[in-house]
Amino acid sequence: MPGYSIHLTLLFMFLTRIKTTLLGLAGAAALFTACQKETVAPPPTGNVPNLRPLTAAERQTVGSANDFAYRAFGALRQGAPAANLFISPLSISAALTMAYNGADGSTKTAMKSTLGFTPLTDLEINQAYQGLFGLLGGLDNRVRFTVANSIWHGEQYQLAAPFVQKNQTYFNASVRGVNFASPTTANTINSWVSASTQGKIPTILDGTSADDVMYLINALYFKGDWTYRFDPQLTRREPFQLEGGGSTLVDMMMMTRGKYLKYQDGQQQVIDLPYGNKQFSMTLIVPQGTATLADVAGRLSAGQLATWLARADSTTWHLHLPKFRLAYEQELNQTLTQLGMGVAFGGQANFSQMLANGATNLAISSVKHKAVLEVNEEGSEAAAVTSVGVGTTSLPPAVYINRPFLFLIREKASNAVLFMGQLTNP
Repeated sequence: MPGYSIHLTLLFMFLTRIKTTLLGLAGAAALFTACQKETVAPPPTGNVPNLRPLTAAERQTVGSANDFAYRAFGALRQGAPAANLFISPLSISAALTMAYNGADGSTKTAMKSTLGFTPLTDLEINQAYQGLFGLLGGLDNRVRFTVANSIWHGEQYQLAAPFVQKNQTYFNASVRGVNFASPTTANTINSWVSASTQGKIPTILDGTSADDVMYLINALYFKGDWTYRFDPQLTRREPFQLEGGGSTLVDMMMMTRGKYLKYQDGQQQVIDLPYGNKQFSMTLIVPQGTATLADVAGRLSAGQLATWLARADSTTWHLHLPKFRLAYEQELNQTLTQLGMGVAFGGQANFSQMLANGATNLAISSVKHKAVLEVNEEGSEAAAVTSVGVGTTSLPPAVYINRPFLFLIREKASNAVLFMGQLTNP
């Protein structure tokens, strides 16, 4: 009897009207006097974050998801160290957890280990995602964060009731039986994807076939305004230094009336640029001196990032950040196998908790991740840009992001890493 396969599709979308000025650091911090500082534009008032303490299980789950984020990002960098890269590790982790709810035996053990969920119980894991997504969606009225999950299965199959109940209760997943042999089914699924990402990711499937059993899809959508916006009239074409040598011209944004956190040492510069009421931020890590992107990426971890941010000071230096757009698509089978989940893709896979008849011949055939990002003056993400005349002493101190850098989109109350990437060429 031929084995069936499960398609686990991961959608991530970071929608942005957000100006991302990724700060390329220049000079030491805080060596300027009060008369050199520009007046900081006050952020809008009346936008108080709706915070609550995280449960122990939520803290553990966020820590595990963040650890998975750094490991997955490192594995993807190894395959293409010089390419632009952009993922949502939270989306990947959430979608795999929906599949985990149907796993058993050694497959379940391997997925739990890879995702870092030990020693949590299944109930604690599911409740943690439910609570975390509820928290992230209501923290800031200038940041829109939405989550959508769905399970599409062949209409000839009856899903196991506990598998459906867990994913509907904790992930609010819609469940629908479809005819995968029909040429219109892919269009139906893609329409759901487009609606869930506000049209930013119009398709995820090229087609379906009668051999398909199931697709599990997670979609994240993020749209945030910078706390202090970049002035569109100051955007200029400026050079961005490429790591392999040479440069390219990019639209470089400039923020002259803002405040952000900055840390710098001989190896890297760290910029933390807030959105909205400052619960969400974009964190940029820019190599300094002779350090390379690989050098900085090799040091990046949750603990190291926390150390850098703890040492950061608030500054009002002018910030020069590239305006850019990223589109990234990657099948993650090899990456997840490298991280320890290979059993989920082969003949020994055990997803017997998915179907009502306890079928043991199910395996994940494809984990696909697709992400897009846009950074502009109002809010969005990062690109590297250089402003001319920085060395002129009559100009105010400035930070230039004009070489390849790493970046993260984070939420501070939970410490969750929503998105993670590197920009090597805008």
